[in-house]
Order: sequence, then structure tokens, then C-alpha cells
Amino acid sequence: MPSLPLIRPILAAATVITLYILSGCSNENASKAPPTLALNECRIPGVDNAVQCAKLEVFENRELKTGRKIALNIVVLPASARIKEPDPIFLFAGGPGQAATDLVPTAKMILGTLNTKRDIVFIDQRGTGKSNLLTCKFPTDDNPEMANADKRRQLTLKLYAECRDTLAKKADLTQYGTTTAMADYDDVRAALGYDKINLWGASYGTRSAQEYLRRYPNQVRSVTLDSVASPSLILPENFARDAGAALEAAFVSCEKSSTCNNDYPAMRADFATMLARLDRNPQTLEIANPLTGIAKKATISRESMAMAAFSTLYVPQLVAVLPEALRQANLGNYAPLTALTSGVSEMAEDKVAIGMRMSVSCNEDVPRITPAMHEAADRIEPFRSSFIREFSTACEVWPKGKVAADFFTPVVSDKPVLILSGGLDPVTPPSFGDEIKKTFSNSVHFVAPNIGHGTSHQGCGPKIVKQFIKKASVAELNGDCLKRLPRPTFYQPMVEKQKNVGDKK
Repeated sequence: MPSLPLIRPILAAATVITLYILSGCSNENASKAPPTLALNECRIPGVDNAVQCAKLEVFENRELKTGRKIALNIVVLPASARIKEPDPIFLFAGGPGQAATDLVPTAKMILGTLNTKRDIVFIDQRGTGKSNLLTCKFPTDDNPEMANADKRRQLTLKLYAECRDTLAKKADLTQYGTTTAMADYDDVRAALGYDKINLWGASYGTRSAQEYLRRYPNQVRSVTLDSVASPSLILPENFARDAGAALEAAFVSCEKSSTCNNDYPAMRADFATMLARLDRNPQTLEIANPLTGIAKKATISRESMAMAAFSTLYVPQLVAVLPEALRQANLGNYAPLTALTSGVSEMAEDKVAIGMRMSVSCNEDVPRITPAMHEAADRIEPFRSSFIREFSTACEVWPKGKVAADFFTPVVSDKPVLILSGGLDPVTPPSFGDEIKKTFSNSVHFVAPNIGHGTSHQGCGPKIVKQFIKKASVAELNGDCLKRLPRPTFYQPMVEKQKNVGDKK
């Protein structure tokens, strides 16, 4: 993820976007042949036991079937039972740009109990991880010119053009869309000798899982979608609206909390005052990295601080500290607020393949963004059109590919589908889950009101997922336990208790 003060949090936050595609993909029903791909024992970070690994070569251009090939990186957590179920779980990573194999430790937390009788399969989607990684290193030094809109635009164009030219030496950037990647996934399924599979996807992974279901329905046993993005959405068109709603929910929650309202009665005003002040007078300050302690120059502008607040909205535990961070920022100390967002930004820079992300978003979502959408977003406070503008600018220099004519249409299916949403999610709110449920006749949608982005790993989430995949049925599922998950308690500053006169020292 680029380290531009504005672009980094915006693109890091955009965990749900998708792709371009080669037209002409059909439902390629593979035969129930024995596996043709050999798995070898290997070790990966974060997992104590040995796992199984393999590489499968596919043509970069699946339509022409000539030229460069991509070696897809595959990791399998083999079922521990001697007699196992024939249908494994395939994981669809988020981003776009996350490598699925980086998520093995997290997936073990959610799906680990199912691993007794089912294999769990992780494929680094083309352009991510060890499957011809498409990423760029952007300057890490802060650039004060980013506070100026015109100079920021020119620098953004320059950096992404350089990234494009570098990656073009190792990849045709028009060949890294979701539908093409799902054809890769089905090749892996067939090569490993699986007939039907269970799909589990989160964030952007819900879009790719839906696309796999569209193209290969006969190979699907069940589908779990956490933090849903539907094919029809134009992202990031609604980011300003949905992030604004999540921030408003944080303000209201603090106002309704006697302790938070007592400690931070001006939370809403602090935020507005900070943005107005920085709108008039951006600053360049020395701010220490919260992890290393090393001080670096940082451009503190209206948009950079709005994006810092936005990054916290993914995780309610971070929102619980936001009132104090805003109070400090309004006093001129921006370190706490920048510290809250640093974890998200650094994770994105290290773990998200920016080239793959751009090939996805620049060929699906951004071309459908209209001037009217820009204008409408600009009227939505406090984030305005920041999301749309930054994506649109970067995509001006990115290669354009094809998109299948039916890609944006809803996926219609009678397969069992479990849909999970967080009520406080700033980018994939529950309304998105409601939308896709309309065309899934055998589905259920559970909402955790006090959870942000990602529900499967929260509270009773793993138990619900386990029950669903085990039976491949929504008939007996109950999501009431998700409604009982509390919102984290707001941070309370420590106040030294004053001694009464006469107290012993």
C-alpha cells in the first residue's frame, strides 16, 4: 500500500472492490478424476504443525492459452481424521490484494474445528502472495505537497505510472481480474481431486466467492459470506455515506454512555473543530511511530485526519479510544490519532498487493463512477469525495481490461448460503447482505449489531459457521447470540485521586 498520507489510509480501507474479466467463461464441469497435483509437506509462519503445499501453473492469458504462465501458490491444511469428508473448505481472501496463505492462522481460529474432517485450501489469488506478486514500493518519506489537491493529484499520477511500468515487465496487468482468478481456483479444485467444495469468503472475498458460485455452481456445496460486497455495487461510491454512518453511530454511542459523555461531552465538536482548523491551516509535524518510537515528519491535513478516524471504524475496540484521540488532536497532539491508524496502514502496505488491487478496481468499479457520484459524495461530511477522487486519479494511468457482460448482475442460486454482517461496518454494512439475500433462495442473514468489519471470528461466530458448513443447511441456524455481543466500553482516562486533608502520605 502506498505510504502517501492520504492515499494509504483510503486504499488500505478499501477492503472490498473487484475486478475485470475475460468474457466467455462457462461452467466448466470437471470430471471426478483422481488428483493430478502432488502435495508436499511444508511449514508456514504462524502454524505449528506441518501443512501441505503445491504449485499449479496456469496461463496468464486464459483466453489465448499461450505465453506467460503463473505458478499458483497453494497451501492445504489436511484433515486430521483418517476418514475425512470429501468436500473441503476453500478460503477467498479480502482486499483485493490479500494473499490467502497469509490468513492461515486466522482461518484456523474460525474454521479450525472443521479441520478434523475437512481439508482447508488456501490459494494465493493471481497477483498476490507467491502467485506472481504484483506490488510496488512507494516512498515512505512524508511529502508536505500532499496537502495541496493539485500537487497531490500530480504526485499520485506519477507514482502509479511508475508502478504500472515496473509491473508491466513481469505481468500483463489486464489479466488479473476476479473471473479469471476464479477459473484458476476451479483448476486447483480439479487438480486436487475435489468434486464439491465449501466456499468461505470475507470482504472482497465475498465478491470472488459469488463469482465462483456464478461460474461453477455444480462444484459448490455451501457458501459463507462475511462482510458482503455484491457484484452490482460501485465501490468506493458509497464509502463516504457508509463510513459517515459508522462515525455517527460512534458519536451517538458516546452521547448515550454516561461515562463517555461525562469524560468527552465534546467528542462530536472536537472532531468538527479539528477538521475545520486543519482545512484552514494544514501542518507538518514530527510524530513518533507508536511501535518503533522513531519520529518522522507527517503532514497533518483535514483529509489525512479524517482518514485516520475512518480507519478506526473497522474495529470497535479502536473506536473505544477515538474520543480521547480526538480530544488530544483538538489540543494539538495528533500522535494518538495517527497511532490508531498506523496499524491498519502498515498492515496494508506489507500485506496487500497494490498492483493486483488496481487491476481489479480500475477495471470494474472506477469506470462506472460518474461525475454526479463525485458531486454527491462531496456533499457528504466528513469524508466527502476523498475515496472516489483518489481511486479515480490512480486509475487514470492503469491498463484497462475486459469485464464480462453479466459480472455486475446478481448471482441467483439455491445453494445454502450463510450471510454475516457487522452492524458497525463502515464499508460493507448490513444493507449489502440484505441485497444479495434477495437472489439466494436458500439463505439466512445474521447481523451482529455491535461488530465492525468481520463477524466470523467474533464471539459465537465460529460456532455458527461450523454448524452451517457441517450440515450445509440454514434450517436450524440461530444468530441471536451475535446480537448479544457488546460494544467495547469507551476508554476512560486515568485520574489521580486527590488526597483529603489529613491523609497520611
